[in-house]
Amino acid sequence: MGNGFEPTAFSAEAAARPAVMLKVPLTSLARLRSGARWFYWVAGLSLVNTAAAFAGGHIHFMVGLGITQVVDAVARKAGAAATLPALVIDVMTAGVFLAIGLWSSRCNQFAFGIGMLLYAADGALLFVAHDWPSVAFHALALFCMYRGFAAAQQLRSLAELGRVRASASAS
Repeated sequence: MGNGFEPTAFSAEAAARPAVMLKVPLTSLARLRSGARWFYWVAGLSLVNTAAAFAGGHIHFMVGLGITQVVDAVARKAGAAATLPALVIDVMTAGVFLAIGLWSSRCNQFAFGIGMLLYAADGALLFVAHDWPSVAFHALALFCMYRGFAAAQQLRSLAELGRVRASASAS
């Protein structure tokens, strides 16, 4: 063609552009979901730890919450009358982490932040108790949660940029 327009080069460039534009958000979306899932694991495995403790088992998942272990230990020493209040506290605590996971998966940075602060405080409790494997695992989980938090920030920035561009093109 004499006008300098090469359809194959244009098509290749146009086809590559959306892939590049989508790569960052898809990676960020995967990191966001992965980070949020950690809150679900914390909630679920804390309840498994609680069930095992009240069933007389000696299973202990490191990703679970140390505070529920403390509540369970106090309830065992206090006797059968403390079982129901301990279970209510454990379920409510797990419910908080479940809700944080839900809000975090919806790109809510505030929920990520609150969840990470609560989990870090729980890690500090385990640090004081010298439960080093659990402290190390809490650190790993916090790192993964932070990656989700950072991805949420990136996705929100991209969404805001899209709104700015859309409003600029409308005016």
